[in-house]
Amino acid sequence: MGRTGRVALWLTVALLSLLAGVMSALEVRGALEREREYLASPACASVPVTASACVWEQGFTVRESDLHTGERGKVPSATLLLPDGTPWKVEFRDSGPVASEMPPGAPVVGVVWHGRIVEVRDFGGRRQQTAFGPVGWPADRLGGALAFLSFGLIALAGSLWALVKRGDRRHGRAAAMVRWHGVAVGATALLTLWAQANNGWPLWVIWAVWGPLTLLLLATMAASAVAALRGGGGYDLFDEPPVRPPVAESGPVPGAGGLPREYRMDRGRRRVLMALLAAKAALLMFMVWTEDIPPLWFQIGLSVLMALLLIVFVVRTPRSATLVDSTGIRIRGLTRTRRVAWEEVREIRAEPLRGSDGGIAPRMIAYVYPTNGRRKLLRNLDDHGYDVEREVAVLRAALAEHRGTDTAPDAPAA
Repeated sequence: MGRTGRVALWLTVALLSLLAGVMSALEVRGALEREREYLASPACASVPVTASACVWEQGFTVRESDLHTGERGKVPSATLLLPDGTPWKVEFRDSGPVASEMPPGAPVVGVVWHGRIVEVRDFGGRRQQTAFGPVGWPADRLGGALAFLSFGLIALAGSLWALVKRGDRRHGRAAAMVRWHGVAVGATALLTLWAQANNGWPLWVIWAVWGPLTLLLLATMAASAVAALRGGGGYDLFDEPPVRPPVAESGPVPGAGGLPREYRMDRGRRRVLMALLAAKAALLMFMVWTEDIPPLWFQIGLSVLMALLLIVFVVRTPRSATLVDSTGIRIRGLTRTRRVAWEEVREIRAEPLRGSDGGIAPRMIAYVYPTNGRRKLLRNLDDHGYDVEREVAVLRAALAEHRGTDTAPDAPAA
């Protein structure tokens, strides 16, 4: 799919997301009113004969229950029996905490409101809303509205930007940064909703947690877009890779005429690393928010820290590179750039990486040995994307030419 096709796909997804967000936002008000009405409803004075706005607690006996584990499109359900044997079927949004422990014959209490069972409570005090229960629906609708609207608006802005500036590579990179930050903002809203529902927090916690994280993401988005416009050398994870030396070349090794050269991680490998990092972060967050790990400030602080680390890796990993020109070698990492002039280089070597099986980690890497200080890894110059031995020979030839014949090489590096 070409660049224009990708932008058109982004635009379509953004518009659909905005539509879903508007629909969810319209439902928030109605869900809030229904929840408030239920919480304010008085207890019925007697068994209601018709559907009533009062709340009545009725004893039931479980006849059967089915969690429908592994069955797509089906929700947990149970059949409850009134004292006179009349069956009453109920459905639940999920399997816990009551639905999963309702064996046949177990006594439960059903809360009846407007002629429907809206809540089931066991005799251990645990309670669970049914599919018709009004409690919790406002948070679900609000979280969906925040996720869809925030992603839709940001992705729409990035898509329109790319269309207006079609053909301009720097603007295309900046627009891509905006779009992918929209994904991060929407995902943060969903994770916040999940944490709120899992911990039983009040509705305002969604705003308290999601708001600061969103401001942080927006600030990072602005900085990334500005850096892309200024030509800071950043590349989007899904952008076209820069021109690079091929993996294998034939013919004599070029000298200084082979400069400048860039060594960057290829797009496919970046995707794999980012996917692994995101999966590990998601697993850690799942453990933090589902296990009983006090206190709350630790859970929130760790979540913010993980979000920051993910942002740094996503934004800075495409910039990581080794850049070689007539002035020397620049090694650009995630947080800083190290410069080594040709006059300061003692040796350049290709070395095997100990313990590597050639999977995610490369087998062969390269180092530069300065005349003063420790050796430095030449980032991304490895056998995952380059003929390391040949590229090291190219750099040695450039070293010999730029350092000059009047400067004899030092003794080989230890």
